[in-house]
Amino acid sequence: MTNATLYLGDNLLNSAPASVEGDYILRDGESFYRIGNVDAMDDFFISVVSDSNHWTFISTRGGLSAGRTDCDSALVAYYTEDKIRDNSDNTGSRTIAIVELTDKRVLWEPFSRAHAGIYSVTRNLYKNVLGDKLIFEEINHDLELTYRYSWQMSRRFGFVKTSVLSNQGAHATSVRLLDGLQNLMPYGVTPGIQNELRSLGARLGVLDI
Repeated sequence: MTNATLYLGDNLLNSAPASVEGDYILRDGESFYRIGNVDAMDDFFISVVSDSNHWTFISTRGGLSAGRTDCDSALVAYYTEDKIRDNSDNTGSRTIAIVELTDKRVLWEPFSRAHAGIYSVTRNLYKNVLGDKLIFEEINHDLELTYRYSWQMSRRFGFVKTSVLSNQGAHATSVRLLDGLQNLMPYGVTPGIQNELRSLGARLGVLDI
């Protein structure tokens, strides 16, 4: 052990730098551009195109803004780029997994910045050459599990999020999974209401310890 070794409780923080990679690959017969170890880069903004009236802007942290036609019909709050990046922990996709190991149950939140370094993971980003599909992927080498989700648009179904959890290990694994979206906008809430008329309040909680 060296002085540079760092632990979070009993967990060794996996902070070894990873090199960013880029290449074209085929997934399910479709050509994608892959950014390997995307989390080693500064985050940046991506758009996902649509042949209808959808609009979507996504940070590589996972935060997004999306809607139809214009900002007055937002499905997810229409904010400036910096706010979308800063709100990535509470806006957009959220996944929580409880994995049953031989001797214990462990918590895994793919793409969580709060849990960064606890597991040995590889995070990749894929965008197809047509620009209408975006895939986020996290490979957890410690748990031998891979979680990925994609965004694409559909004339019939609107915004389509598809999630896949796969086992890369040699044995079956029991997983309890919560997967969904955070911070969706109610219909009719315009940017003016969202930004200017939001309530400011405090929540009081009691914690018994």
